[in-house]
Amino acid sequence: MGRRISLLFGASNSLAKWLKADLPRLPNKEGQRVGVHSLASDEQVFSWQLNIIDNSYKSCHKTIIACEANSRFIVFIPVDAKLTLDELAARLQMEWQYSLAETLQQLRAIPSSDIAMLLSELAELHMDTHWVKNTDLSISGHISDAALWVSQTLVELGLNELPSDLCTDLSIHLNTHKKRANNQTQKFMPIVKMMDYWQDILMEPQPLPAKPDLASATSTAENSTLVGYKIVQLSDYRK
Repeated sequence: MGRRISLLFGASNSLAKWLKADLPRLPNKEGQRVGVHSLASDEQVFSWQLNIIDNSYKSCHKTIIACEANSRFIVFIPVDAKLTLDELAARLQMEWQYSLAETLQQLRAIPSSDIAMLLSELAELHMDTHWVKNTDLSISGHISDAALWVSQTLVELGLNELPSDLCTDLSIHLNTHKKRANNQTQKFMPIVKMMDYWQDILMEPQPLPAKPDLASATSTAENSTLVGYKIVQLSDYRK
């Protein structure tokens, strides 16, 4: 039997309401606030915080933003109709792996054959999906920043929703620029932390490709633009 890992999705109150899902809460410790647990990924659990935003006021077009707990790796999923929990879980599973592969491909930090090997290893994992209603406040800021990118990009391009290729380009851009988490003193690049995590998880039965070179990746990312959407000037929104 292949390696098994739990996939934990923490849905914000607004996302749980949109899904019309009665989701459980994580167990509380004494003195801990309800529904605002800190999430983390380890060798047993791969955790994500999710929220949903309106693309414009009361629009039927919305964007689900998912942020991985350790790396702050961001994925965007445009929606205009209700999804079941199983449908959304399948979309998320597909999108984060696709975004991971596309980011590594653009950075050219490892060979395409090694990216294919990584995806093959991920496909062999057995992932048990669990949903909870929860908002990790330390991740909320990263999701809010990503939401601003969505809103500004839609306005700049005169769009109602994000096309799939633009979702990928936004994800690549955010995941190749350094961030800082509340519990960490040094900045980090999400794609590098994501690769570090999966190298540890998938160490057996064969070694994974080396993680992207940070200096090289940073240089590449700083010169990147949203492919096919040159109207958006990324330098205008960098902090």
